[in-house]
Amino acid sequence: MPKPVPSLLMLTLAALSLTAAHAATGELVMLAPLDQTMPIVRFSNGALDGGILKDVGDALAQRLGLRAVYVSVDVAGVTPALTSGRADAMCYVMPVWIDGDYDWSAPLLPDTELIVASADAPRLQSLKDLRDRPIGTVAGYRYPRLEKVLGKRFFRIDSASMDVNVQQMVAGKVQYTLAGENTLFYLQRIHPTLKLRPELVFATFKAQCAFSRKSQVPFTDANRVIDAMLKEGAIDQILARYR
Repeated sequence: MPKPVPSLLMLTLAALSLTAAHAATGELVMLAPLDQTMPIVRFSNGALDGGILKDVGDALAQRLGLRAVYVSVDVAGVTPALTSGRADAMCYVMPVWIDGDYDWSAPLLPDTELIVASADAPRLQSLKDLRDRPIGTVAGYRYPRLEKVLGKRFFRIDSASMDVNVQQMVAGKVQYTLAGENTLFYLQRIHPTLKLRPELVFATFKAQCAFSRKSQVPFTDANRVIDAMLKEGAIDQILARYR
């Protein structure tokens, strides 16, 4: 007997089926990940209305002569949306993060994954010091480096988003969480009294854009535009707005 589909995923797929019909009418349908937070994404009533991904998507669509449309999606909804072609693309993602076979852009969005500690948390000398310690993580996310080092002693405390993880730290529910450097620095800039410290770096990367192989937007065109944006410094200009 097939397993029931979660209600949030059903709603997401329903929304995507509506947008798919418009893919050939001048729209670039982009996924907006609900598990992320500023400066990557900003949501208002569940709809993307700001952040790096919106700026990149808007610029990409404009250069392609299309209108950017954003569909908010949780972690479970990413693979079915992209593999089916219900969405054209998703940015700020890496091949090891999601399942499926996609066309990948050049690396364009640099970030660093950190262990972030609360002010009163013991200092860590290495990732091994996190064995059996509760760590704030995002549900559905993969952390290959930590999984390799900690194995079965990786004590995940999953939440829906990085926002919730940070709130849990501030509330004293966990002493350590995983977050992107861009997110941490943004939070420290807008909340200078926030008592969080970058503890350990465990991965440095440049995220990419994944394009559905069933998209009606030719990947060669989209990739050409992204390469041009990188060479012209347009991506750096977008990132500079949030630093």
